[in-house]
Amino acid sequence: MRKKIKAIMCTVMAVALMFCVTGCGDSAKKKEATEAYNNTVAAYNEVADLINDNADVINEELLAVYQQMGEMIAEYKIVFEDGRELTDEGYDELIGNLAGIDEWLAGAKQEIDMEISAANS
Repeated sequence: MRKKIKAIMCTVMAVALMFCVTGCGDSAKKKEATEAYNNTVAAYNEVADLINDNADVINEELLAVYQQMGEMIAEYKIVFEDGRELTDEGYDELIGNLAGIDEWLAGAKQEIDMEISAANS
């Protein structure tokens, strides 16, 4: 399980670095979506580090949902990589979906912190 999470985390981090150095000549909406994506990847990686450091106290259900979020992020990566341009509405939808992942990650981080506190008491 831990190796799988590390593999996902490494892939996402590599993609994030790729997007950090791209973006010239893109539309304003695409730049906004790219920034939202990069922020989501950073939050995802932060939670990955927390999970990896405390894997023994994290419940399996949270791990399963976390992996699903990683798969969603990987799907959004494809949107950026395949070179297709979205409409402004398409970028807005993508940005909204990334915001939803960000909200879930914030909640997951709180849940993990509570599990860690409970395990340490």
